[in-house]
Amino acid sequence: MENFELEDAVKEVMDGILPKKSRKIYEAQYDTFVKWCCQRKLENVNEDVLLVFFAEKSKTLSSSTLWAHYSMLKTMLNVKRNIDVGKFYKLSAFLKRKSEGYKPKKAKVLTLDQIDKFLLEAPDKDFLMIKVALIFGVADACRGKELHQLTISDVTDMDHALIVNVRNTKNNVDLNFIINNSNKNGIDLIEECRKYMALRKPETTHSRFFVRYEKSQCTVKAIGKNTFGKIPQKVAEYLNLPNSTLYTGHCFRRTSASLLADSGASIDKSASVAEGYIENSINTKKIVADSIFGLGVGNSTESASAHQVSGSAVSASSASSTSSKNNIVQNTIDGANRLLNIVNCSNVTMPAPSEVHPEISTVVR
Repeated sequence: MENFELEDAVKEVMDGILPKKSRKIYEAQYDTFVKWCCQRKLENVNEDVLLVFFAEKSKTLSSSTLWAHYSMLKTMLNVKRNIDVGKFYKLSAFLKRKSEGYKPKKAKVLTLDQIDKFLLEAPDKDFLMIKVALIFGVADACRGKELHQLTISDVTDMDHALIVNVRNTKNNVDLNFIINNSNKNGIDLIEECRKYMALRKPETTHSRFFVRYEKSQCTVKAIGKNTFGKIPQKVAEYLNLPNSTLYTGHCFRRTSASLLADSGASIDKSASVAEGYIENSINTKKIVADSIFGLGVGNSTESASAHQVSGSAVSASSASSTSSKNNIVQNTIDGANRLLNIVNCSNVTMPAPSEVHPEISTVVR
């Protein structure tokens, strides 16, 4: 193989290192750095140059944004110039110092009572599409982009359930979830979705599942990606929740993970991303506290009565209590009537099927 052929082959392989979906963002960050160096007539890139670059950025950017830019630039410099930024320990120490005391802003979450209230009381003539987006979004911890990309062929009505396929996720994995028929608190989740699906106009030329909904009618125009990011805020505004602007596009994902945690499911600590979405809930703390002191819900009447969600008690198992710490969480769930349940998720440990009555299945990813 000629040298120029080898160089081309290496370049192709190195270009493949960049994530396809965010490649443009990586390249834009690298271009910004290159322009910054050109303005200062800096030809060589070393640790001191990067220290000054990030020191200037730190005056206007938050710690989390600095780390994001660092990660992208680290990858690009490795690909473009074969520079290992990971060995620049002074730079990483500087970024860590900037992170001290920083508390990232997180999207607020909806409680199960609030979800029930909205689904029951919000008038369909104004909020039917939002209700369906809420059901789908919380059921599968969906991102706005994933809801935006759903097509009519991705949703299958099986009479007793809806099967929804989520394709081309952020992690490049196709997933699916099920919405089971339920009349919990008078809410028929499948019927809400069917009402919206039945209003789709025959003359709609595209295949997007979510179309605009106005005055009790669907239009032929697909809903834009950015619209989904505003739906949680509209739910919060209807419920008159304080700080409604904090119910951002991440709300559905955090709500899904928080309700999962409240149900008693054990999320693998190594799944740091999933852990980041879990709200610091009282119900979760109660289970953890009982586990630490070796009580278990089975030995605590107060804990069993306290661990309730929307009137559906999560009661102690009638079986004799076990001393195995690995089974404590599983023994807390017996016949839990939940809005959310987990399937198809390798980093979530759920109790035996006989111990759970699922109404909606979801995936934390």
